[in-house]
Amino acid sequence: MKKYSIAVLLLCASIKSFAVTPAGKIEKPFVVNNEVICLKEIQKQITPYLKSFEQEGGVKYKYIVKSGLSYKDTVGLRLQINRADSGLNVHVADLDYYWLQERGSMCEPAYMVLDRSQ
Repeated sequence: MKKYSIAVLLLCASIKSFAVTPAGKIEKPFVVNNEVICLKEIQKQITPYLKSFEQEGGVKYKYIVKSGLSYKDTVGLRLQINRADSGLNVHVADLDYYWLQERGSMCEPAYMVLDRSQ
C-alpha cells in the first residue's frame, strides 16, 4: 500500500498543473561523514519509479544534489537526476523532496515534486 501511495503521489507531482513547488528556502544540504542525509533513501524510492518508464534494462541514474531546502516544518533536497548508463549523462528529471524534521519521519516524503518535462 505504501508503494502504491508513493507512486500516486509521484504521478500527481509529475503533472505540472497539479504540482506547485513550495517557496522553499535554499540551504546547504545536511551532510554527515561526507554523505548527504536521506540521499540513499531517496534513490531507493525514486529509481524504481523512473525505471518503470524505461523500455530497456540496465538503466542507471545519477543523483546530483543541487541544494538543501527548508519550507515551514519540513527540510529537503533539490536534486537533478541524470541517466548515467552506457556513457550517457542525460538530464532526466528534477526533484524537490521534502520530509518532516521529526526523528520518526526522517527521510519519509512529506511533499515532493518530480519534474520530467526536460
